[in-house]
This record gives sequence, C-alpha cells and structure tokens, in this order.
Amino acid sequence: MTSKIRMAALLLLATACATGGGAGKGTAERFKQADEKMPTASAIQEDAERAFYSDVLDHKRRGDIAAQAGNMDQARAEWATAAEGLGNFNDRFGANEYQIPIRYSAAELFMQAQQWEKAAQAAERTSADPHAGPKTKAIAGHLAAQAWLMAANADVKAGKLEPIKLAYVEQRKGEALKPRTPPGAWKRFVDTTDVYLANIDADPEQQKPAAERRLVAPQQLALIAAEVQYAFDNMEEARRRFEVVLQRWPDDADVIEAAAPLYLQTFAFAKDAAGHEAAAKRVRDLVTAQAQKPGLDPKAKASYEKVLQDLGRTEAGARFAEAQKLLESGKPAEAAKAFEALAADPSSGDVAGALHNAAIAWDKAGDGAKASALRQRILKEFPESKVAPQNALLLAAQHSKKGDHAGAARMYSEFVEKWPGDPNRCVALQNVAAELDTAKKTADAAARYLVFGKDPTCAKGDPNFAARALYRAGTLFSFAKNNAKAQEAFAAAVAVQGVTDTVAKSQVEDAKRRLKK
Repeated sequence: MTSKIRMAALLLLATACATGGGAGKGTAERFKQADEKMPTASAIQEDAERAFYSDVLDHKRRGDIAAQAGNMDQARAEWATAAEGLGNFNDRFGANEYQIPIRYSAAELFMQAQQWEKAAQAAERTSADPHAGPKTKAIAGHLAAQAWLMAANADVKAGKLEPIKLAYVEQRKGEALKPRTPPGAWKRFVDTTDVYLANIDADPEQQKPAAERRLVAPQQLALIAAEVQYAFDNMEEARRRFEVVLQRWPDDADVIEAAAPLYLQTFAFAKDAAGHEAAAKRVRDLVTAQAQKPGLDPKAKASYEKVLQDLGRTEAGARFAEAQKLLESGKPAEAAKAFEALAADPSSGDVAGALHNAAIAWDKAGDGAKASALRQRILKEFPESKVAPQNALLLAAQHSKKGDHAGAARMYSEFVEKWPGDPNRCVALQNVAAELDTAKKTADAAARYLVFGKDPTCAKGDPNFAARALYRAGTLFSFAKNNAKAQEAFAAAVAVQGVTDTVAKSQVEDAKRRLKK
C-alpha cells in the first residue's frame, strides 16, 4: 500500500508535468522546507509507517515531559531515540514531501540530546537534500555550523582536540608561523560556517530580534571561524574572514571589539607595516563612524571606544619603535623630539612613558635642562605613573651633579617618603646621608647614616655599606661630642652580620676599639 503522503506527492508531480510547468517547478512545490512543520501521525495512512512515526513522536513527548520534571539525562536519552527514528524514517519508508522538515527535526532533537556530531550530520544532510530551497540551506546550514562548534568545544573539553589560542606577535617571541589545516571538528565547523554564510540572506533568523534567536548569531560564527584560522596560523585566510566580519557587521560592537585587534595582528605577523597602517586607518574610520551614531547603547559605545583606545596604543607603539630607532642610530635630539610628539598625542595612552624616553634622549643629546624639565613635568602631572619613581631619582642625581647636594638630599628624602616600598628605597636612604655629608651638614648626615645602617632590609641587602654608614655616623657623632649617639652607631656597626669588605671590616674593628674606650 502506498501512503497518502506519497500519493499526494505523486499527484502533484503528475499535475505539474501535465500542465507544462516542468519537473523543477513541480518538485519545488511538492517538498516542504525546513521551516515547515512535520505531519501529524494521523496524516499517515499506511499502518506500518504510522506506527513507526507515532513511536518516534512518543519518545519526543516523553523527553519533553522528563525535561519539565528536571530529569535531563532521561530527556536527552528520549530525544536521541526520537532523533534516530526521524533520521531513519525516510530511509526506511521512502521519500515524501515532508522529508526535509522530518530530517531537520531530527537534527534539532540531536542538539537537544547534546549529540553534537549527529546533529551536525543530520543538519548537513538536510541542507544537501536535492529538493532543499535557499531557506532550508540557510536554516539547516546555521544549525550545522553551531552543532560542529559545540562538537569542537566538547572535544577540547575532553582533551581530544587542540584548543584555539589567539596569541599576538609579541607573545610568540619570534616563533615562526606554522600554517596547518584545523583538525577534526574545527575544520568541519569552518567548512559548514562557509556554506551557511553563502546562504545567509535566506535565513529567517536574521529578521528576528536578537533575544528571540535560537542559534548563535551568524557574525559570531563568522568571527569564531576567523579565529580558528588565526589560531592555526593561516593568517591570510584569517585576515580575509576578519575583513568580512568588520564590513558586514560593523554595528555589532562586541564582535568588532574582538575582530579588530586580531585583524591588525595578521599584518603584524606578515611584517607588513604599510598594510598595517592602512588597515588601522580603515578600522579607525569604521569604528569612529559607529561610535558617533546617535542613540548608541552605552555598552556598545564603550566597546567602540575601547577599540579606538587599543588602536591608539598600537599606533603609539609603532611610533615609539621609530623614535627608539632614532635614538639607537645616534640621533638623540631627533629621537627626543619624536618622543615629545608622541607624548603630545593623548591617544598614545602612555604619555608619562613617552616623556620619560624623551628625557633620556635629551640627556644623551647633552641637554640636561630639557631632560630635567621633562622629569619635573612627569612628577607634577603623572605622580602615580610607573616611571615617576625612577625620574625622581634621576632628578635628585641631576641636582647632585650640579653641586646642589642639599637639594639632592631633599629629593632623595622625598622619594623615600613617597615610595617606601620601591626597590631603590635603600639606595635613596643612603644617598640622603651621603648628600648631606657632602653638603657639610654633618649632624643631619650622621642621623641619616644611622637610619640607613640600622634598617634591617638595607643591612641585609648590603652589609658592607651598612657597616660603613654606621661607622661614618659614629665618627660624625664623635666629632659633634654626642657620645651617646656615637656609641649607638658604633655598636650597630659591630652588630652587622655578613661584612666581607676589607675596608668595612677594618672600620668594624675600629668601632670595637672605640666602644672599649
């Protein structure tokens, strides 16, 4: 007996041929597509087919009931059984006008059952059906791409597949690229994403608000496919895909934020400075236009602004490298001006760092006044920057070099107060005492030598300097007739552990003799 479903299909086909409409038109009208519902069991007249089909639907219903009760293991098992049944239905009983929605439903049930590869294969088979129209190819292709992505992630989690790693040029530390075909499910994901994107315009999901979409957005699939190629060092292929993402979905701020830096990195890996510069300008123009749109969501605006900030830092890095080349090639004055120009650009990100390097360049150019002025500016405008402590020390040293030892002592003292946890704290403590000593402020110098020498961290870091400082403190206190403080300093010098220097040892021995007297 022939089922009424197949009989109706045959009648439709015969009618189409008899009216001269051609087999193609009749076939297109005959077969339901992926967005249409499956038939009810009562629509099937053949007993064996109806019984088989009813059993499949029963498994689906039992899976739905189990899911509602929170028993997901049972639900997934029932859905998987139903999916297997739907997948086998057409193979067992022959083609009919519902074969496409039946196969697509099988793919959806495999997804619910978390059997990703089977879901992907069922969706691919639906898309490849000779009677599938553009809408079916898009709908099924979308599901196939997402299923292969889920399969790849599951294999990574199980340790069966290499994860994707998105390293930048500097993170690779000179390691050469090794372009290779993405393995396993990663390749299947990339391939099915390409098929889907070729049919994307027919996908009805694109017309729905983001909150109502059931699948991963196409721009996310396209982005991840580009990232896969990037991770496996196929930089030209990755670049082409990132360009598509940037051009097609500029209004998706999250996607643009992820795609833009990796797109520019493909030029960095190719050592294509001109290409990088042109690409950075294209990205800047695109993102600036999006960021200036009225009524933009605050979160999206923040994403666009982050891209612009990153671009500024990237461009500043290139300009910094050029300025550094000038310095290394013996052109310190030109380098200093280049660093100052970089500091004048607020988009560069690290103004204090640029000023710091400009000061170093002016020092090498023999213009200490300009170097000093820049360091004073750093301390005034960027006191919390990471280069501020170093510049404070350099300014103090500059005062000492000019003979202003009291000023140098003051600056070293301020350094200790402002940055008590800095690694150079002990150096600064010692220099406060030494500068005061040179400035003939012996009483203050003695007190500072004592502070430095008795500091446990400083004494442990350099016992020889600690012993010498304490001995000097003792002698200065002795000259000032301050015997109590002199005894304190000499005793502390004797107590220093780990003294190895010949001069320091002799001073410790002299301190012992003085204490006995």
